[in-house]
Amino acid sequence: MKRNHVSLRDGLRHTASAGYVAKGMIYLTIGWLALLTAIGLGGSESGASDVIRKIALWPFGRALLALLGLGLVAYVLWRLAQAILDTERKGNDWQGWIQRLGFAVSGGLYATLAWRCATLVFQSLAQGQGGGTSQHTERVLGIPGGRWLLVMLGVIFIGVGIHQMVRAWRRSYRKNWHLDSRPNPPLPLLEAIARLGLAARGVTFVLIGSLIALAAWHLSPSDAQGLGAALNLLAHQPFGDWLLGAAAVGLMAYGGYCFINAGYRRVRHPRSGT
Repeated sequence: MKRNHVSLRDGLRHTASAGYVAKGMIYLTIGWLALLTAIGLGGSESGASDVIRKIALWPFGRALLALLGLGLVAYVLWRLAQAILDTERKGNDWQGWIQRLGFAVSGGLYATLAWRCATLVFQSLAQGQGGGTSQHTERVLGIPGGRWLLVMLGVIFIGVGIHQMVRAWRRSYRKNWHLDSRPNPPLPLLEAIARLGLAARGVTFVLIGSLIALAAWHLSPSDAQGLGAALNLLAHQPFGDWLLGAAAVGLMAYGGYCFINAGYRRVRHPRSGT
């Protein structure tokens, strides 16, 4: 039985590592493209779905997308393990179930990105084009109570963004790092990358949530956009290039934070208590 526990924990650890690498690649690319825009060397304020489509146009893009898609599937499985097996020890009270539901929702969001990779790998780029965020928003607004569903979604994004910034401030991510097995980890550097990345992601999530809530309030689907629109909003503020550049560096740092998790993330067995 103990051997089975170890095997399951090792499997979850490898799954989590692959997933965090894929997630890190996406955020690193988003940040890099935004940074190129900020310094006037091309690029764009792209969201995750846009970045996946751009990767498809690179040399050997289909092969890269296949690897990225597999990594995203691994991340989805890791999120489902957190939700179903309670690997994070959140418990079965109402607060625990809310946090576990959040893991499941996160898994669902990244499952859509994995599907996006699959459609671009197995279909032509023209066939792989899907509806944008504003089209999905228009569908939601068309159902009974859809306006309030979008408001709730916007509030959730804002709440997640604030939570990310609080994690950066309190350094609560440290409890998830397993540093004992790594000789002399460069802790100050890891901490700096994690805090900058989490804070930047928190700010962008607050912006995304605000855009979604604004779209619901004004019944304007075109206002509801994702990460790319949030970066574009920053770019059009006073000192926009500086704001966009800071956000870009922060999102690249979040990609680095994902890579740190790939190597240092503590994975507990759901029944072991360790």
